[in-house]
Amino acid sequence: METNENLLAKLSLNSSKVFIICIFLILSLIISLCSYFWITYPPSITNYRETFIPAYDKQGKLQIAIRAYTVGSIFKFLVVNPYTFETRIAEASEFASRNPHPPLTNPNGYFTISELEQTPYMKVLKKYTSPPYPIENYGIKSASSLVRGVFLTVDMCPSTKPFEEKFFNTLVNLQRKMKKAVPLAISLSGLWALQHSKEFDWLIEQHKKQRLNITWINHSLSHVYYTDVPFPENFLLTPQTNFSEEILSLERILLSKGQVPSVFFRFPGLVSDENLIIQLRRFGLIPIASDAWLAKEQQAKEGSIILVHGNSNEHKGIEMIMPQLVDPTSIQLLPLHKVFEE
Repeated sequence: METNENLLAKLSLNSSKVFIICIFLILSLIISLCSYFWITYPPSITNYRETFIPAYDKQGKLQIAIRAYTVGSIFKFLVVNPYTFETRIAEASEFASRNPHPPLTNPNGYFTISELEQTPYMKVLKKYTSPPYPIENYGIKSASSLVRGVFLTVDMCPSTKPFEEKFFNTLVNLQRKMKKAVPLAISLSGLWALQHSKEFDWLIEQHKKQRLNITWINHSLSHVYYTDVPFPENFLLTPQTNFSEEILSLERILLSKGQVPSVFFRFPGLVSDENLIIQLRRFGLIPIASDAWLAKEQQAKEGSIILVHGNSNEHKGIEMIMPQLVDPTSIQLLPLHKVFEE
């Protein structure tokens, strides 16, 4: 028969095991809850603002931060590669104000204004925010040089209708025939994204699965339009427009979905003026116009920036391009950042 001391020792050992198991289960529960809330309610973007900070990445490549913000306690930048026009999100800690691998011609690793101004991005930004300033269709309309192919841009203005499902599915099917993601640029308005969350999520999913290679063009938050107001006072030219809010709110919507804003902007209605263009330069954005708005009977040619609407507000343009999307040999679609290649 066991002594009282032995029984107490066993009870103490079992209690210790139960205590350890309980602690383990509680910690597991806490970790699971933290993971759930991190995924379901990720840290919000705060203090999102425009900036202009040239810097070098860890490989010694020149980059330009055009937005700064924080997520939780992490300071981040929206960064553009000034040679390729491509953007990415980077933590501020990744950047150096001096080249970590300086060339022999610049041993101190300092960048210069002349170096920045000679980059393709800065030259294009200056060119397409300079006079003259026509009220309609200001910006780059077609490729800067001879190219084989076209640039497909799809405008998603606010709409009460479902999106052009057959059109987008045809693009996805084209990927299966081409064996690579189909490049297209979507001009996204914030109100469309917020009011069509399932369709927006579907587009993001096609991008994530590399069926579509989407460049997100900023098309403003509200895309306001009045049917009884002339163009010089309409769209973003209305006196009540907060242009900064129109730009930055749309970018925040993209970032909240894990998407990276581009350096491209399309004015609603393709309507702008000198004041808006000068402001656009401050935000580091390049205006995208079009020489082939299909619904207006404008014919596309090699190098054209094609404009159609994917929100079902202008089905005529979709009907005109659909036959070419069925056969991958009949159209060569190019990513928008290549429109500036010399």
